[in-house]
Amino acid sequence: MLNSSILDIALGMVFLFVLISLLCSAINEMLAQFLRMRAKNLEAGLMNLLQSGEGNKLVEDLYKHPLINGLSKTGQKPSYIPPKSFTLALIDIVCGSTGKLPANNQSLIDAIEKQSTIAKTEAGRSIILLLHEAGDDFEKGRKNLENWYNDAMDRVGGWYKQKTQVIIFTIAFVVCTALNIDAIKISQTLWTDIALRQALVQAASSMDVASLMNQGLVEQKPVPAGDAAVAAQPNEQAPVEGSMNNIQKSAKAAGVLVEQIKGLHLPIGWKVVDGKEKKWIWELERFEAMDWLVKIMGILITTFAGSLGAPFWFQLLNKIVDLRAAGKQPGKSNVGAR
Repeated sequence: MLNSSILDIALGMVFLFVLISLLCSAINEMLAQFLRMRAKNLEAGLMNLLQSGEGNKLVEDLYKHPLINGLSKTGQKPSYIPPKSFTLALIDIVCGSTGKLPANNQSLIDAIEKQSTIAKTEAGRSIILLLHEAGDDFEKGRKNLENWYNDAMDRVGGWYKQKTQVIIFTIAFVVCTALNIDAIKISQTLWTDIALRQALVQAASSMDVASLMNQGLVEQKPVPAGDAAVAAQPNEQAPVEGSMNNIQKSAKAAGVLVEQIKGLHLPIGWKVVDGKEKKWIWELERFEAMDWLVKIMGILITTFAGSLGAPFWFQLLNKIVDLRAAGKQPGKSNVGAR
C-alpha cells in the first residue's frame, strides 16, 4: 500500500486543483456572458452553414424572423436556437415569408427555385438536395433540415470548446501567476510540514466539494446534439444569454473560491515573512536563475492542472479518498458524494 503521507499530499494537491479549476470556470463563465461569446459563436456557425452570397442575407433574414428574434432581448442575438424553430423559420423564409407551410416537398422546392438569389447559393442547393432525398414525405424533409442543422451545431460546439480551452488555460495562467500558486513549492511544503498537510486533508474531507460542482459552475452532463452549439462550459444549455445577475453571480463565486484557496494557508502569494526581521518582503527578491526556473515550472504545472477542468480532478479526488480509506465508506465524507 502507498505511504499515507504520499496519499495525503496527493489528496491535498488534487483538492487544490479542484478549487483552482472551479475558479477558472467561474471567471470563464463571467467572460462568456459579458462578451456574449456563445451568441457570436452561434452566428459564426450559421454564417458558415447558410452561405448565401455577399452579406449572407439568408442569415440576416433568419435573425429577423419572429421565431428567432423572440429568443433574445431587443437588439441582441440569441445564444441558442432550437432545431425546430430554425427549420420552421428557414422554410418560411425560403417560401417568401408567407407564414404558411407548403403542402409538400415539391411545392417547397418550387418556391425556392423561384427565388434565384437563394436557389443558386450553396445553402439553397443544400436545402433542395435534402428535400429531394426525402421524396414526397414533407415531415422527413423537415427532419433532414433539422439533422443538417444539428450536424452543423456539433461542429460549432467543437469550435466553442476549442476556444474555451484556450481561454481557460490563459485564465489559469493569470490566476496562478497573480496568486503565485506554485505546485512544486506547495508539494514540498506539504511534505515537510505535517501540521499543514493534516489541516489540508481535513479541509478536503470537510468541504462539500460535490455541492460546489452542482452550483452551476461546472456542467458535467452530456449535451444533446442539437444543443452542441452551446455545449462545453457552465450553464451553456440555457436558451438565452445570462443577464447581469448571472455575471454578478459568477463574479461572487470567483471571489468566494479565491478566499477558500487563501484560507487553506498554503505558501501562496508573492509576499513572505522575513524570519529574522519579521517583516513582509517580496519573494522574488531572493530569486536566482535556478529559483526562477523552478518557479516558472511550478506555476506552469498548476496552470495545466487548472485547465484540465474541475470534473477531472473531482473524479480523481474521489478515487484518492477511496484508496486512502482502503475502500468506500458511504456517509463518512462529503468529498466522496456522488
